[in-house]
Amino acid sequence: MKLFSKDDEAYLAWLTDNPAGYVINIRAVHDTEYVVLHSAKCALISRTSNPPGAFTGRGYRKVCVPRAGDLGAAAIWLGRPDGPFSKHCQICQPST
Repeated sequence: MKLFSKDDEAYLAWLTDNPAGYVINIRAVHDTEYVVLHSAKCALISRTSNPPGAFTGRGYRKVCVPRAGDLGAAAIWLGRPDGPFSKHCQICQPST
């Protein structure tokens, strides 16, 4: 599990190295009600045409996990032990 905050370059490199992984989009200010799951290939969280800071700055952070088996631990770490995610992305529809 890896947390990216204010480091789009490292985050985008992680996506390249872990195409079968998962990304959990969270707000920069701790909010257990906004914990959105994406696949690492999702266009919403990987468009390189976005301006700098669009992914891990400007109010958002990313928690990245390489395998579906790591998602439960990530949910607990994010304060959601009873319901892992507030939402699954409707665009990429990540399968766990």
